[in-house]
Amino acid sequence: MKKLFLVLSLCFTAALAAQEVTLKPFDPAAYVAIDSEGNENRTVKNPVYTYLIDNYKAISEKEILSPNGGGDCGFTQNFDNGIIYTKRNCGDASLATGEVLTIANPDRESVLLWVESVNKIFGDYGQNHWNFDLTEYRPTDNILGGFFTIKRDTDYTTILVMSGC
Repeated sequence: MKKLFLVLSLCFTAALAAQEVTLKPFDPAAYVAIDSEGNENRTVKNPVYTYLIDNYKAISEKEILSPNGGGDCGFTQNFDNGIIYTKRNCGDASLATGEVLTIANPDRESVLLWVESVNKIFGDYGQNHWNFDLTEYRPTDNILGGFFTIKRDTDYTTILVMSGC
């Protein structure tokens, strides 16, 4: 009986761990800043971090990234649902500057919809398009806008968000 209970509990735990995380929808209208004259300003500082604070519980404190050469290099912070946020300010050759969202076992469709929604705060002029394997969402011409790169690994997906504005 104990063996059966152990096997069933292990199966249940494995099934929970394998569940896909569906990202909560990103409402672009909620992240549009209004200036003192009542005009919309679509350059929202750290939109991904603001979204996470609004929709998920932080389960760790900010961990400051060590600078290589001085200055603010950013931070990382863990959120519930297996989400890790990193803000990169270093701009060195090995790490891109931008916001990075790492999600444990995300639902692919929710990631794609989320990226398209986040892009709208950068001024979606219909210029962003997916590449053939849905790993990049960026302007097809050399224009300003949001740039997204999605990297899928076995247990997690990483989304790099950069603004060309």
